[in-house]
Amino acid sequence: MSEKTGKLNIRLWFVHLSFWGFILGLPLLYMVLGPRIDTENYENRNMTERPVFSISGIDTYPIQYEAYYNDNFPFRSKLITANSRISYQIFNEGIGSTVIGKNGWLFYNSEASADGRNIEQFKGTAVFTDAELAQAAASLEATAEWCREHDCEFVLMICPNKERVYEEYMPDYYQRSRIGSACNTDQLVAYLRMNTDIRVVWSYEDLAEYKAQYPDEPMYYHLDTHWNYLGGYLGARALLRELGIDIPPADQREKFPRYQSWGDLTMLMNLGASDLFEDVDIMFAGYPAEGMAIISDDVNGIVSYAAPGRDPRNVIIYRDSFCNIMRFYLGEHFNTIKMIPKEYWDPEVLETDHPDVLVYELTERFVDRLVNEHIQP
Repeated sequence: MSEKTGKLNIRLWFVHLSFWGFILGLPLLYMVLGPRIDTENYENRNMTERPVFSISGIDTYPIQYEAYYNDNFPFRSKLITANSRISYQIFNEGIGSTVIGKNGWLFYNSEASADGRNIEQFKGTAVFTDAELAQAAASLEATAEWCREHDCEFVLMICPNKERVYEEYMPDYYQRSRIGSACNTDQLVAYLRMNTDIRVVWSYEDLAEYKAQYPDEPMYYHLDTHWNYLGGYLGARALLRELGIDIPPADQREKFPRYQSWGDLTMLMNLGASDLFEDVDIMFAGYPAEGMAIISDDVNGIVSYAAPGRDPRNVIIYRDSFCNIMRFYLGEHFNTIKMIPKEYWDPEVLETDHPDVLVYELTERFVDRLVNEHIQP
């Protein structure tokens, strides 16, 4: 064996030993550093819990434990974050359902997770047939008829997708199918207004008007799918106006900034609260309002408030997450208001609570649901 070959073999052995020493030493290193390592779950999902061993479950225990270990092995969060940072910072790529937009804007591709059709809507390829439009109208009219029979007002509220409001920040590879093309939301709003008496609040109209006047005040988070407190205020104001209640325009309210470095899209990218980002929110002074009783404020469940002595109506909102930011703006105005997400909805609440107003609120990307979804008893 030549001297050169011997030195090469020694180097290869050194590389192997270093590699396996690092791999095998990770658990020991984790025992020492573990308490000081950030173990926060940034993946926007629940991690697998350690399974409990039992003789009766011995057949499935190895699979369950493997799933637990895959979710909880040492340095997992750090390694995933490192991979995500490489994808974002070096290759300018989103992770999973996240779309990297321009100027630091992130967007959501709901189709990647079967959670709506926002990208198709943006491109103008998500459209209703005539039959679907008629069926959606008939479904909503059935709810409105039930409300009329029970002395209850009915309002449909649609909240716009982020990419509709800020299309200029979408990446260029998402092209509209044709200039000025209408998607299923535009079709439905026009159809309902022309062919039915359904009261429709299409809050995009208020947001577009404000954006035209104040283009430097963002109404959606850069790092999140949702509108921020300014956007939520504009949406709430549009709904309240439909219900006969006027609140001051946003430009007449005292506002102050709030900065944050995370959103649901950075969570989807496994970046969580990251030094890569800074987002700004526009907050309004005076909320929660004095005199508004908080009965329940579970933004992942049922939100309920009472403001006796103000508008005497009792309101129920069948809602999604866009209602979370509107909740304080709406809650201060009614005798009672209850906002119930789809997952907690029981139509019997309309029989037991006897609302004076029923609002069906949903985000634009979910308008397909209106074709078949019935919320009345």
